[in-house]
Amino acid sequence: MAGIATSLAFESNYGERVSMHVHRPTLEVSEVPSFDSSRNLGVFSQLYKFHHARRFQWLQKKTNTIRKPAISVLELGCNDARSISYIPVPITRYVGFDAGWRSGTKNGHPYGLEAARQRYRGIPQFEFHRSDRYEDVERVRGGFDVAVVLETFEYLRPNELERYVSVLADKLNENGCIYSTMPNEKGFPLLLKALGSRLSRVPRSEYTFEQLANGVLGRMHKVPRRPFGRKGFDYSAVANIARRYFQRIQLEAVEPAFAPVALSLNVGMVACKESRASRHQEENAPATLGLQGVLE
Repeated sequence: MAGIATSLAFESNYGERVSMHVHRPTLEVSEVPSFDSSRNLGVFSQLYKFHHARRFQWLQKKTNTIRKPAISVLELGCNDARSISYIPVPITRYVGFDAGWRSGTKNGHPYGLEAARQRYRGIPQFEFHRSDRYEDVERVRGGFDVAVVLETFEYLRPNELERYVSVLADKLNENGCIYSTMPNEKGFPLLLKALGSRLSRVPRSEYTFEQLANGVLGRMHKVPRRPFGRKGFDYSAVANIARRYFQRIQLEAVEPAFAPVALSLNVGMVACKESRASRHQEENAPATLGLQGVLE
């Protein structure tokens, strides 16, 4: 609840700016991000809600360790910007990007990106852009303390993934961090999701038997990558890209939180930059842990 109070505290002082061109790709229903609340899940509804909420609870837990009086936030895949309500640190500036695949108004009620624009209307330091191009992120002025990317990397064009990571690194201030959650689409979690999809009748990426077997066995090079979707997505590949631009990388289980990373349905990644002063201090005290704990 601390995060909700924080966001509302700024509502009377800040507002929004919108407008960015978007190149809208064609998606199948199975590739639409999991925040689509229109699906009829029947008895699986509560399980789905819990699964969906875990990414935000993880974000809340991680950002609660930030030792700053206030922060600036850049988010990719912001959707309705509900992540703002889970960040327990006052936000002085927020810039959110979303492709807007699921955005608009239904029965007089806004949803998706449109809901974010309406909720934070009249707050100039809160901006919401409809975009699916990394060039739009590059154009944002100034630096940020935090970048949030929840269940979004898998929906970026695979050949532009590294570019997005490098742009985020450029936009983050010294000691700035990316807080990201990603689906685990390999090993036992993939098998569990495939079974859950069949039982709940919620469509997911279509696999041939051979592709599914290779994914379960971790042979991701034999699973064709689907653009704008989860099929063939490998969180480890994103972590390897992040290591080229960030000095500290931490991977951890999101759901269930007590599981090893390889058995988690979703994987959290904290990627942090370091200032020269921090690097010098660590060199002189190698046993000292960074702010985020033991990082890989």
